[in-house]
Amino acid sequence: MICSHCGKDAASLYRRAAEGKTETVALCRDCYERLYGDRDEAEFFAALLGSVGGGTEKVCPACGTALSDFRRTGLLGCAHCYEAFREDLLPVIRQTQGSVRHKGQAPDAGAQKNYSMVRELVREQERLKEELERAMRERNFSAADALKERLMEINRRLYHGEEP
Repeated sequence: MICSHCGKDAASLYRRAAEGKTETVALCRDCYERLYGDRDEAEFFAALLGSVGGGTEKVCPACGTALSDFRRTGLLGCAHCYEAFREDLLPVIRQTQGSVRHKGQAPDAGAQKNYSMVRELVREQERLKEELERAMRERNFSAADALKERLMEINRRLYHGEEP
């Protein structure tokens, strides 16, 4: 694991609990000493996040969270904060994660096949529900019974994993 602050040296994980959430930061020994030193946790994270931005106080128009609140706690107030503080957040995100683009894993072939099957079953379920409503309005009870039976089979496959 590489230090999230300098991006060079091997790092250790440091945990912090704030406002009911636990955050983890990967820091090398030198960055830890430089940032933390004799400070308490609040000062430590302010120093870590303090290299971002400066000048006048920015505030999120949606929730009222100030940029200084983010620097102090490391937490944003709402989804709109990401846009309001975009220029200030990008360097922190890049420094912490190495990139500002999400690079998630692609599902394997089995998961993709399962997803396609579930999508087809849900489409079939919706179509059968519409047909069932139409059959009930038309008082075609024998067709409605057959449709209900098919819907129950689809529900068993979707929610209980049963095979046909």
